[in-house]
Amino acid sequence: MMMKKYTYILILAVVATTIVSCKKFLNIVPVDNLSGNNFWQTKTDVEGFTNGLYARFRGKVGQGSGFSQVADLRSAPLISSGAGNYINLMSTNNLRSLSADGQWTGGYNFRTNTRWKEFFDVVAAANILYAKIDEVPAGVLSDTERKQYKAEAVFMRNLSYFMMVRLFGDVPYYTSAFSEERLPRTPMVTVLRNCIADMDAVKGDLPWTYSDPSLIGVRAMRGSAIALLMHMNMWAAGFDQAEANRNNYYDAVISLGKELETSTDYRLLPYDNEQYKVIFKGRTKESLFEVFQNANNGEKLSQYSNVGFLLSHYPLKGSVNTTNSLAYYEKEWMDKIYSEGAPDGRKDAWFENRTVNNGTFQFKKFANVYAEGLNILNDDNVIIFRLSDAYLLAAEANANRDSEGEAKRYLNMVRDRANATVITSTGANLKDDIYYERVRELMGEGHYFYDLVRTKKITESKYAKNPISVTDFNAGAWTWPIDPVALVNNPNMTLNNYWR
Repeated sequence: MMMKKYTYILILAVVATTIVSCKKFLNIVPVDNLSGNNFWQTKTDVEGFTNGLYARFRGKVGQGSGFSQVADLRSAPLISSGAGNYINLMSTNNLRSLSADGQWTGGYNFRTNTRWKEFFDVVAAANILYAKIDEVPAGVLSDTERKQYKAEAVFMRNLSYFMMVRLFGDVPYYTSAFSEERLPRTPMVTVLRNCIADMDAVKGDLPWTYSDPSLIGVRAMRGSAIALLMHMNMWAAGFDQAEANRNNYYDAVISLGKELETSTDYRLLPYDNEQYKVIFKGRTKESLFEVFQNANNGEKLSQYSNVGFLLSHYPLKGSVNTTNSLAYYEKEWMDKIYSEGAPDGRKDAWFENRTVNNGTFQFKKFANVYAEGLNILNDDNVIIFRLSDAYLLAAEANANRDSEGEAKRYLNMVRDRANATVITSTGANLKDDIYYERVRELMGEGHYFYDLVRTKKITESKYAKNPISVTDFNAGAWTWPIDPVALVNNPNMTLNNYWR
C-alpha cells in the first residue's frame, strides 16, 4: 500500500508539489496558498510531500518516449522493421527530421524529451522540502529523520539536474525555495561541480537500505547517492576543460566504489535460470535507484518507456499474432558485442534470433509482463542505477588512473556473474573491454548514448555506428533541442543553437 500512495499523491497532498507555470519561469506558488497554515506539522505531512516529490519524477521518466528508450536509440545500430522512420532518424541523430512539422508529433512523443519543465518541478519541490523540514515542530521528527528527509530532497534535486545536463548541456541552476528569478543557463560543468558538493555533504545521512521492502530502490538510499555521485563525476571528467581536474574526478569515483563495497546491503544477483527477471522487476539487493511500475495496482508507465516495446514481440509484447519486433540490432553489431563461441550467459538468456537481421529478433531482458485484454505489456521497473553499473564505473575510473588490477577486479565481478570468461587485457585494450562490458551489461537501461557522449567515443566510427563529427559535437549535436516555451517570460534564457 505504500506504493499506492505514489499514484494518488497529487490528490492526497497537492501541497507536496511545486507548480512552475509554463508562462512564468521558476515562479513558485507559496506552499501556504496550497495547503493552509497547518501543514508541516506532522510526519504524515512530511511523508506526503516527500512521496509527491518522487511521484513527480516518476511522471517525467515514465511519460512519452521514456527515459531509457531514447538513450538506447540515438546513434544506435538499430534498424526499423515496423516502427516507421522514427527509429532510423533517431539512430542517425537526425532529430530535426523528427520534428519536421515543428510540433514533435507522432506516436512516440519524442517532444517530451525537449521539455525540462517537469524536471524543474522536481527541483522546486525538493528545494521546498529541504527548507521546510526545519519548520516541523520539535519532537515530531528525530534528528536522524530530519537529516534523511533533507538528504532525500538533495538527491532528487541533483538527480534531476544530472538528467537535464545529459539532455541539454547548460541548464539554469538554483537551490533556494520559492525562487522567482529569471535565470540564465549555468555552464554544465559548474552545475555538476555544485551538485557533487551538494550530494557529497549529505549522502551519509541516507540509510544504506530500508526495513520496509517496498521502499528499497524506489526511495533514495546511500547507494543511490553514491551511484549518482559516480555518474556525475564521470560526466564532469568527460567535459571539464581543466585536464588537471580529471584525475580528481576519477579518484572520487574510485573512493565511492570502495565505499559502496563496504555495504552488505547490496550484492550482484544471479542471472542463471531467468533469475535476472527479479532484478528488473525491482526492489532487490542489486537495485540502487529505480522507478516502479506495478500493473496489479494500476501503476503503469508509458508503453514507450521501456526499449522492449521496440525490440520484442509475443509472448513479451502484443497479441498472439505479434510475431515481429518493431526494430532489431544489426547482426554486425551483435557479432561485435557477443562473439560467437565466447561464453556469456546474457547472450543466451536475453536474446532470441540474435543475429537474424530481421524482425524475428527479440530482446528478452525485460521479461516481466502482464495481460491487458488480448495484449501483453511490460511490467518491469525503470532501472536508473544498479550495482553492476556502479562497479563498471569504478573499473573505468581505475583504468584511467592506471590501477589496472582494481579495474579488472571490478570488471570481472560483473563478468563472473554472467558466467563470461575472465578479461586479462591491459592498457587501451582494457579500457575498450570495460566500455564494451557496459554496452553488454546495461543494454536497454538508458546508458548507451550517454556513455558514448561523455567518453567522446560518439565521434569515432570504431565505437559508434552513426558517429557525430567533432565539429557537430562541439556545436551541441549531442544535446536535445529545448522546447521554446523555456523562453516565455524569461529574457535571460537561450536555446541550443545547433537545433535552432
